[in-house]
Amino acid sequence: MDLGLTGKVALITGASKGLGKAIAVELANEGAHVSICARGQEALDETAAALRKQGATVVATCADVTQTADAQRVVDATIQQLGRIDILVNNAGDIWMGRAIETTDEEWQYCMDVNFYSAVRFTRAVVPHMREQGGGRIINISTVGARMPLPGCVDYNSAKTALLGFSKTMAEELGPDGILVNSVCPAIVASPMLDKLADQLVPAMGRDREDVLKNLANQFSTLNRCGREDEVSGLIAFLASERATYITGSVYDVDGGFHKGL
Repeated sequence: MDLGLTGKVALITGASKGLGKAIAVELANEGAHVSICARGQEALDETAAALRKQGATVVATCADVTQTADAQRVVDATIQQLGRIDILVNNAGDIWMGRAIETTDEEWQYCMDVNFYSAVRFTRAVVPHMREQGGGRIINISTVGARMPLPGCVDYNSAKTALLGFSKTMAEELGPDGILVNSVCPAIVASPMLDKLADQLVPAMGRDREDVLKNLANQFSTLNRCGREDEVSGLIAFLASERATYITGSVYDVDGGFHKGL
């Protein structure tokens, strides 16, 4: 199936490793030029080199998504070097276990900055370019915890729930400009973030990381396994493609049946 992504320009945040890297690889394999950003220079350079080795055109910018100036700098570098931005994937995020009502203002603020306000910043910076060129796609990576709250993650659940509301509102406001906005909610997908979560759950759910991951999959996935990153990135590519021109304001779970609601 030709997704019509050849020559498109995709900007992916938090793309040096994990799901963000998988999304960049997926879109590059479909012929898109990719702009990636992350805080860690070494991992970012490694991912950029791997993408270029497979023949992709890549812009890699070291940036902190919690900083407005950095978000603008990434967008400016993408426009300067690739000429346009057709697709924005707001993927940057982080999670911590054991967060409850006692969580401090500073911890709340940082969680919101990484998981919610980063998407606001990049969307705000990208929309003028998408409007000028006649349209685009914005795909926000939320979590199943926004639809079925995960215990011990009150700040993360709240930030990602806000992201769903933001996505719905942007879909409404940007539709007349030809900009389609959708959300994807992964869960129990093998990634560095899931490994970090599993390590924090060892005292409560298993002997070690692998034991925790097995228990999580058996408890929460009807498929009794963890998902793969490419099982999420494939959906991202479809939503960014010419086969999804009448889809906006939608939310998609990629969670092995974790979310049981309608």
